[in-house]
Amino acid sequence: MQPRIAAFAAQHAARAASTLVGMTPDLWWAPIAGPRPTVDGQRMSARLATFSRVLAPQLAARTPPTEQARWRMEKLAQLSASPEKFSVRVTESTVATPGGTVACRLYEPEAATPRGLLVYIHGGGWHLGSAAGYDAVATFLSSRINTRVFSLDYRLAPEHPFPAAFLDALAGYKYAVEQAARWDVSGPIVIAGDSAGGNLAAAIAYALSTDENYRPDLVALVYPALDARLDRYPSSDLFTTPLSRASVDRAFDWYVPEQHNRTDPRFSIVGADKISTMPPTYIATAGMDVLRDQGERFGSELKAAGVPATVQQFPNMPHGFLSMLVDPGARTASGRIAEAIRAHMLNASA
Repeated sequence: MQPRIAAFAAQHAARAASTLVGMTPDLWWAPIAGPRPTVDGQRMSARLATFSRVLAPQLAARTPPTEQARWRMEKLAQLSASPEKFSVRVTESTVATPGGTVACRLYEPEAATPRGLLVYIHGGGWHLGSAAGYDAVATFLSSRINTRVFSLDYRLAPEHPFPAAFLDALAGYKYAVEQAARWDVSGPIVIAGDSAGGNLAAAIAYALSTDENYRPDLVALVYPALDARLDRYPSSDLFTTPLSRASVDRAFDWYVPEQHNRTDPRFSIVGADKISTMPPTYIATAGMDVLRDQGERFGSELKAAGVPATVQQFPNMPHGFLSMLVDPGARTASGRIAEAIRAHMLNASA
């Protein structure tokens, strides 16, 4: 009972802090944010620039993450939660994967009968993040879309290099599909993820694109990492906060240390063969993100291959804005992502 009370108190405190931060006028953040140059016609708000600068050192670490560093990221995620109150029931459990068992969470809206299932894979450069740390994101999506959300952990790099994360996420997704009937799921099944999680979601959808038992009805990718060849994209060198090219390179080195694996479509799906079999795909990109151009290029490749694909760019948004729900602008953009996924799900079940 004590851990539950402590968790409730922590969530209450985080929501109170989020409310206070969200109510503060953006103008008040300008002295803290410092210089906010306009890059490629885009400029972050003072509040988002401040959040990005706080987050940047965690992502720019030159040494592999310690448990303390991972703990700090979890706390930052709690403080960035939406101030909204959601009526969502959460059930914690574990799922068996090739690496053993990993934690998972099932989110179920209580206000209305949920439609479908969204399997969510968290971001964090394959070396940070967890289902617990993404509680605010999963709760937000579950409530806004009115769907069950299954969020899962996977083994993290560099302790567990490629393809460990892919194999765990694949096993977790298959588990969710197999449990759908027991969870009374009615409607389409979506696989989604952000950043590194978007990388894994795209890879899983591609791997199962011709499997009638597991093929997802929709793929939803939020500022995903999809191509190891950063030199191909102007955005790789345009932006530095909170994610820089150097931090992306280090994340690649930790997750995929063997160069020959970097062309594997389970890691770099851009340019992969036979993407015409991919399910309908929705891609959200952040206007001020080193990964922006590769997400948009993949959308173009899908369209050229005849795959129903939608690319939606959110101008002036930084990488990671889905985890900055305390900010009104990021919350509005995230709400538009939720609306787009919801619309796709309704169309899929029509």
